[in-house]
Order: sequence, then C-alpha cells, then structure tokens
Amino acid sequence: MQHGHRPAFREVFPGILRGVDHMLRRLKTIFLYENSIINSPRDVKAQIMEENRRFAIIWSIVQILYWGYCLFMSTRQTDFLVCRSIYAVSLVVCIYTLLMSLFVVPRFPWMIQFVSIAVDAAFLGAGVAIAWHLAPKTIIIFGSVLIVPVLFICDLLSSVIMLLATVTAFAIVGRHGMEPSAYSWALSNAILFSSLGLILGFFVNRTRYERYLFADSVLKLAELQTQYAYNDPLTGLHNRRAYSENMDRFALKMPPYCCVIMADINGLKEINDRLGHEAGDELIIGSAECLRQGFMEIDTIYRIGGDEFCVIFTDSDTDAGQSMKRTEEYCAGWKGKYVNGISLSYGWADSNDFSDLESIRKAADQRMYQFKRQYYISKGADRRRR
Repeated sequence: MQHGHRPAFREVFPGILRGVDHMLRRLKTIFLYENSIINSPRDVKAQIMEENRRFAIIWSIVQILYWGYCLFMSTRQTDFLVCRSIYAVSLVVCIYTLLMSLFVVPRFPWMIQFVSIAVDAAFLGAGVAIAWHLAPKTIIIFGSVLIVPVLFICDLLSSVIMLLATVTAFAIVGRHGMEPSAYSWALSNAILFSSLGLILGFFVNRTRYERYLFADSVLKLAELQTQYAYNDPLTGLHNRRAYSENMDRFALKMPPYCCVIMADINGLKEINDRLGHEAGDELIIGSAECLRQGFMEIDTIYRIGGDEFCVIFTDSDTDAGQSMKRTEEYCAGWKGKYVNGISLSYGWADSNDFSDLESIRKAADQRMYQFKRQYYISKGADRRRR
C-alpha cells in the first residue's frame, strides 16, 4: 500500500513566503492607507506634514493659554490646586511643541510625529486627570481620548504609536501627580477610551488621507493637461496655442513696452532629407536650448511651427540684439549627435516703432524673412531648399 506523497519543506516554503508577503502587504495597506488611491501617501507626505505643523502651532498656543490660566487659578481656588503638577507639566510640554513646530520641524519635517505625540499627551493626560476632580468625568474623558486621535492627519501606525506614547506618558506622570485611587481609575479609563479613539481615528484619518491624495491627483492631472495643452512635447517650449492666447491678451491690453522676435532654422529641410528626421528633431531641440540660454531662461519663448520660434517680452531692460547675439554664440558652439552648429534667421520689432501688436509681429516676421533671404544669397543656395 502506497502512502500519499508528503511534500518536502523546500516545496512548501515558497508558498509560506508568498502567504507571509501577502499578509505584510495587507497590513501595510491597512496601517499606512496605501490602497486608498493609485498615488502613494509618500507623494503628499510633505503637504500633510506641513498641515500638521500649522495645526500644532495653533493647538500649542491654545493649550499654553489654557494651562497657564489653570496654573494661575490654582493659586486662587482649591479645586484647581489639586492638579497643579499636571498643569505645569502640560504647560512645559506645549511650550516645547510650539518651539519645535516653529523652528525645528521646518528643517526636519519628520519631527512632526514627535510634536503631535507631545501635543496629544498634554491634552490627553491633563484631560483625564482633571476629569477626576473638576467636572463630569465621562464628558471630559470622551472629549480628550476620543478627540485626540483625530486632531492630526496621520495613518493608523502613527496613531497606534502616538496613543501608546501618550498612555505611557500619562502612566508615568500621573503616578507621581495623582492620588492612587484617582490614578488607577484614570489610567484604566484612558486605555479603554483610547482604544475607542483609535478605532474612530482610523476611519476619520483614512478619509482625510484619501481627500489629500485625491486632491493631489487632481492637481497633478490638471498640471499634466495644462502642460499638454500649452507646451510643445519635443522642445518643452510653449506651443502655438499658448502663443496665440498671449498675443490675443496683449492685443486687448498692450503693455507699456512689448518686443516680438521671430526666428527660423536655416537648412532644416536639407538636414531632414540628407540625415533623416531624427537629425531634424535634434536641430529643433538644439535651437530651443540655444534660445533659452540666449534669453536667460525667460518663460515666453514659443515654438509656433515646425522650425519657427517666437520670443515675446515686455521688459524694456531686455536687449533683443544682445540676447540674439548670445543665442548665435550658443548656436555656433552647439554640438549634437548628427549635426554640429545651428544657423538661425531672425528679426525683431518693438513698441518703440509701432503702436499696435499686429504691426510689431508683422515687422518682426518681415525682418526675419529678409535675414533668411540674405543668408541663402550669401550661401548661393536656392531659397526653396530651406
């Protein structure tokens, strides 16, 4: 009688590893909210940390004022006196969190986790301690341990660490600052209601995380759509649509000074015919780079056609002639994979010579074509070979 084959451990081990990996991935999605949306929470972590920092500043100031008031009242009323040590500790902690939020967190954003823990510890510990002496216990405990987990935008793992830290801090501080009966009562309630607060915080913070991630996705999508709509994918310059809208805007309201420069690549058709379109694309990209360098990276350079470019600027201190000379120098020294050196024909006009934008543009265009004709005459080439 043959017994069934018992799989060896080395055959089962890969399956165990896959199971462990799946479990770890599942825990990661739960504790870090990484299945909320296609974007990773890391993409918006800096934004969320900055929001938490601003809230820490506001909340620290509010608590400093409150605990300062409680300390002051402890010198006047017996009811406040019994928790004076708790007030003092909370006040010191909140001053620390305010200073950290203002001066340390901007340089080390990850420190916001420790700041939020300190803010929550001051609120949670003092709230539970005061509940024993001064007010209806249930309301203050709910107000402290249920609200605390949702004050800051954080994932479940951060909430767990924060609550463990605050309960531990409360256990240490309360042991020396509270009566034994009050201490055991408060600590057991803090643990019980913190667990409820953690559950509530999971759902609230998950929703807030998704809101930030979704907002970030929408913003990125809008930026991407704008980039495709108004930027030339080959050169990265603004495209003809951006050029037309800018010209329409200037036509409605002319700035005090306006200069239009038209530029065209010489010999692009010949390069395309002789070396192929990859060489032609390289020439277009190189021309865009030289124009950027020549015009000091200004943001109003447009590719308005296959080998045609336009530069518009409204700064009267910008010298079109000097900028084009720099561009020519960059073009002369430019080296590519297929072609070395670039030749541009160009012309410009400004509002010193013409009163309306259309006249400025036409004059710049005519001067560019005059430049191009002279270039081909000097080369002894047929104008149609450009």
